[in-house]
Amino acid sequence: MERRGAAAAGGGVCMCQTIFPAHANHRGELSAGQLLKWMDATACLAAEKHAGVSCVTASMDDIQFEEAARVGQIITIKAKVNRAFKTSMEVGIQVTVQDLLTHVERIVSVAYATYVAKTVGAGKIELEPVKLLSTEDHLEHTLAIERRRIRLGYEQVFQNLMQESNVEGDYYTFEEEDAVSTDLTHVQSIELVQPPHANHHGNTFGGQIMAWMETVASISASRLCHSYPILKSVNMFKFWGPSVVGDRLVFNAIVNNTFQNSVEVGVRVEAYNCEEWIKDQARHINSAFLIFNTVNDKGELLTFPRIKPTTKDGMRRYHGAIARRRIRLARKCMLSAKEVKPSDPWERSNQAYVSYSNIAALTHLAAKPGWEITSTLDGIKIWTHEEGDVLSFKVGMRVKIPSHLAFSLLSDFTFRQQWDKHFLTCEVLQAVNEDEKIYYVTSPPMTGHKPNDFVLLVSQRQPCKPSEPYIVAVKSVTLTSMPPSSEYCRREIHCAGFQIYSDSSSSCTVCYFNQVTSGVMPYLAANLTGSSKSIEDTALECVRFLELKGSEY
Repeated sequence: MERRGAAAAGGGVCMCQTIFPAHANHRGELSAGQLLKWMDATACLAAEKHAGVSCVTASMDDIQFEEAARVGQIITIKAKVNRAFKTSMEVGIQVTVQDLLTHVERIVSVAYATYVAKTVGAGKIELEPVKLLSTEDHLEHTLAIERRRIRLGYEQVFQNLMQESNVEGDYYTFEEEDAVSTDLTHVQSIELVQPPHANHHGNTFGGQIMAWMETVASISASRLCHSYPILKSVNMFKFWGPSVVGDRLVFNAIVNNTFQNSVEVGVRVEAYNCEEWIKDQARHINSAFLIFNTVNDKGELLTFPRIKPTTKDGMRRYHGAIARRRIRLARKCMLSAKEVKPSDPWERSNQAYVSYSNIAALTHLAAKPGWEITSTLDGIKIWTHEEGDVLSFKVGMRVKIPSHLAFSLLSDFTFRQQWDKHFLTCEVLQAVNEDEKIYYVTSPPMTGHKPNDFVLLVSQRQPCKPSEPYIVAVKSVTLTSMPPSSEYCRREIHCAGFQIYSDSSSSCTVCYFNQVTSGVMPYLAANLTGSSKSIEDTALECVRFLELKGSEY
């Protein structure tokens, strides 16, 4: 097995391009298809820089376009490998646009793509790990694992939603007044792959296929809205197989569904070589779902007409579009909010997004620069961090037990009462999976006469390599089955948890983080003014508990 790579993440690849009229649409804005080609080419170069061999596009995660770039402006695309997984890599892509006159720079899109190292001959290639040079590199390297979990679980989430559609009623019954038949939006296009469309191995550029897909999808959407649609997002490009120079690529696009101010267009790509073309034996190489909206002369969003599927397959696509929209909306809400309904199969499936936000929030907090040490007492160190109105603190402690054992004890919150006086009771409400549990916790009153209660999601992660920490992330969630009670004051934890680093086979460093809320502020304020040692005392109790339990194993 040949090992390749070991390029630094900070090396990356950067492409700058002035936008000319040839790159633009009728509005003078950069064509989305052209941008997708540039994004793919830049990311592929970054992947090949790390791998040392030719790479091909495997998939590109959901892409959101936040800003339009216009003729005369400069587009900058930066790409770097965030993490290598044996033969595949996650590449992060950031697109910005700068106005030459005002020098204002805005983010157009942030995306993540997966590339696979193309083997030469019969040998296998195992990629070297990425060299991490900065705090940002470490952060993206850690979160790449979480994004990979979401990618691998996406299909199951989608299938759960489709099954739910079957249960909710007659799947193939559809009645809608004044609806437009989807048949009117069907568009087919055929492209011949020529040498300029492919790399030096003859494989068609993924970005070129994306650009062709955007063109045919745009035509399909325009047949419904009778205007010029604007691509706003793409629901994950996934390449099922390769195509090469000489292939005929057949693109079939059709509107799947409309949602007030947006429309989803599905595009299926099939490839044929000469022999397959004669025999009509297609190879399905790619499918994607593109979301468009359209505006009037004043820039106001226009409403799309409802559509009416006419076939069984059309109804499947219709319900599939609803499922994908629910996933998109849930992802936006869950990465910023906190509602979970574990009794609902759909919400259990979407727990991946809540877990990602939980792990990501703690990882971002730990990686922030500017932590200032404010106290060192009995081997316990306390740091604080201020960012605007947000105050956070960090507690560091050395523990004489192996890191994996500390992780096991700290990730089980039913042990918390044994060392943390702020926990009166703790019970497991829901074991979502082996890495996530939801707890109900009560704590003593701080003001007034009511005790406090919390509903907490605890997400745990083991490191993929020795230099990485064990992670136990904590955040409040809302359960419909556990509403606030008049007996308790419902409190929240925005971001908290542990990172546990191995120092040796018999010792570790435990770091506790907490983004301060109103409930925690009195304790922190008392510590900072020296009138209390509550935080140090709790940390010392934690160390004693861990070392006592550790001696029993």
